[in-house]
Amino acid sequence: MEFVSEFLTTGSVFQAERVSGLPYITEMFMKKQSIFAAVLSGAITLAAMIQPVCALNPTGGATSGKASDLPAAPQITAQTAIVMDAQNGLVLYNKSMHQQMYPASLTKIMTGILAVENGSPSDIITISKTVTACESKANANIALALGEQITQQEALYAMFLASANDAALALAEHNGGTVQHFVSLMNSRAAALGALDTHFSNPDGLPDENNVTSAYDLAVITRHALQMPELMKYFSAFSYDLPPTNTHVQDRKFETLQKMMRPDSKYYYSGVIAGKTGWETMSGHTLVTAAKRNGITLICVVLKSSNASTVYTDTISLLDYCYGSSGRLEAAAVKAQPAVSSTAQSTQSEVTPVEKTAALPATDTSGVNFPLVAAGLLIFVAILLFLALVFKKTRS
Repeated sequence: MEFVSEFLTTGSVFQAERVSGLPYITEMFMKKQSIFAAVLSGAITLAAMIQPVCALNPTGGATSGKASDLPAAPQITAQTAIVMDAQNGLVLYNKSMHQQMYPASLTKIMTGILAVENGSPSDIITISKTVTACESKANANIALALGEQITQQEALYAMFLASANDAALALAEHNGGTVQHFVSLMNSRAAALGALDTHFSNPDGLPDENNVTSAYDLAVITRHALQMPELMKYFSAFSYDLPPTNTHVQDRKFETLQKMMRPDSKYYYSGVIAGKTGWETMSGHTLVTAAKRNGITLICVVLKSSNASTVYTDTISLLDYCYGSSGRLEAAAVKAQPAVSSTAQSTQSEVTPVEKTAALPATDTSGVNFPLVAAGLLIFVAILLFLALVFKKTRS
């Protein structure tokens, strides 16, 4: 090995001869000098390319990844819940997010999606007996009359703001031909969005043991809704005046039932951009909320909260937790886990809050030239084979 060391130090095969006193090796090196030089060059290239590929987190700050560095997740009364980043779909908080639950009127978010995708705001909807048959004091409606004509836009405002079941049925019948066919379209659309925990049986969310979804699926559906500007006209609206129709001579005024959007409510939450309430005997209190602060939009879904007050306090606690106590999302503290696929879902009962999913800095291999690395590895192997041949000849 002494001659090799000298060769690497001086770059001269003659120096190697002087040190080793092995003419045979010197002659071989002289004949193969150009090849060996190329081999050495490749080894140097390989060494230069071998660099750490673990980058700092994308925000530019380091993170310890220790759960103890993060605040404890809030205790909530809701049976299941989720907070999702609307931009990338990452889950920031999870409490049994794939457990099937009754959504109540949160169903209407999907009804709105399909209506906007299949109809036009100016479409005229004529109210049928199917629609009026659902109207009773026991469920939300705006008393649409048989034969009354309203536009799709008016029906959407009534459905999102007043949670009107008759408006939801009118939209379903208009865009699906029949309510049953529209429900089939709802299920197909849910599956296409990846909402695989979901099976709809009606477009309004009235009690039905076959009308089920999950917190995760509702977040996925809401995330899609937020990307539809036409739908957001209704989903984010605060109020609307339905003008007189062919059967009603007076305006009908609606205001959102989502109290976090109402400045006059004690539950008002700055930054809320859209939301939908829900309640029925099987579902209990349900709520979807989308909030935007400092350019970050979060979707919060809580299902079967204990009462009409805790459905809001649960949501506020979760949003505060994920945005941080200062009212903003701390990128160094909140490390999201990718949303679990419904195809490998778990109905785990434990909470998976942010502090349990704090991640180490992300691995970034974007700066590594893999073809060059592969070539360098081949050259390195060639070096080893070459040296092995030299020592074999020497010993022989």
